[in-house]
Amino acid sequence: MDISPWTSLEEAKLAVSILTPLLVLILGIVINNSVKTADRSIGLRSEIYKQIGGDLNDIYGYLGFVGGWKNLSPTEVIDRKRAVDKAMYTYKPFFSKELFESYERFMSEAFKPYGGAGQDARIRSDISTGDGDRRKHTSKAWDTSWEDRFTKERNNDAQQQAYDQFLEQLARDLKL
Repeated sequence: MDISPWTSLEEAKLAVSILTPLLVLILGIVINNSVKTADRSIGLRSEIYKQIGGDLNDIYGYLGFVGGWKNLSPTEVIDRKRAVDKAMYTYKPFFSKELFESYERFMSEAFKPYGGAGQDARIRSDISTGDGDRRKHTSKAWDTSWEDRFTKERNNDAQQQAYDQFLEQLARDLKL
């Protein structure tokens, strides 16, 4: 009977020395793919925000009588809301639950939806405040039918807080 020069301990050492680099290679590939997937996800979120960020800022500016609010009509603000809603709901799976909830919170502070069948959401702001009078200061000719587009309430603090929370959560989602 031939006696093998290999003991079971030596066989185990050989197996470990062969498997270790193979396992490190596999683990490296898995981690690399995970990082690439996360980078693609962040990149996609960033692209979506580039698409909607200007409209969101216009809505926020219009509510607070700041920025380029004078260049917008109420119907244009509502159109921007629709465009942002479309993008956010289309790409909802790409956002964290927290980001989407903060988005919905801002929109509920900015607009009063469901005014009735066929009715647009209404802007949660007043037409005239100490910050400005939309009828006088707009660069557009004021249409009296636009007055029905407002709830005639003033909740700037809640709107600002909701918008800031949305931006903070967006920064977390984009890993900024």
